[in-house]
Amino acid sequence: MLSFLIALTSLNLTYESDTLFRSIEAGFEVRVPGEMIHDIKQFQTEIGEINYHSFYYQSESDTSGSFVYVISYYDSPALKIPADSVTLIEEFFQSTVEQAAMSLAGEVLILDDISYRGKYPGKFWRLHYNGGRSVMKTKAFLVEGRFYSVQVAVEARFSLSDEIDNFMNSFKLINIKY
Repeated sequence: MLSFLIALTSLNLTYESDTLFRSIEAGFEVRVPGEMIHDIKQFQTEIGEINYHSFYYQSESDTSGSFVYVISYYDSPALKIPADSVTLIEEFFQSTVEQAAMSLAGEVLILDDISYRGKYPGKFWRLHYNGGRSVMKTKAFLVEGRFYSVQVAVEARFSLSDEIDNFMNSFKLINIKY
């Protein structure tokens, strides 16, 4: 048994342990491999000023590439779309996905309907950009007048990493009643 444990440790297996990051104000928690930084950008829109909040962490590794983990959200009265307004919700997400592709000069290769806990509408998309060398995976949700996006940007060759799924699937809303 001891020789088995010694053999395992000699393999030099390493991984970054995830830390639970929680923002009460933002209303979410997520497991991320490092300390997230909070940034707020203000945008003037047709419906008024939007405070766009982003929490991000960037990891660098020679063997597993560069990962950028991002959770963003913003509030707007215009996002309080009734659940039965399927067309409005679809138009909102279609516009959001198109804007994301345009901002990165990328191409959406996967686009799926998802939801948060079966209650809040959302989309998942996979966007290739930088000549196909980079990938952005996004899960986005509309939740009671707030837009959330959970994203990971990575070199394409690392885009199937379990680290991405672990981060994206650990996202949990904490200030809502289910």
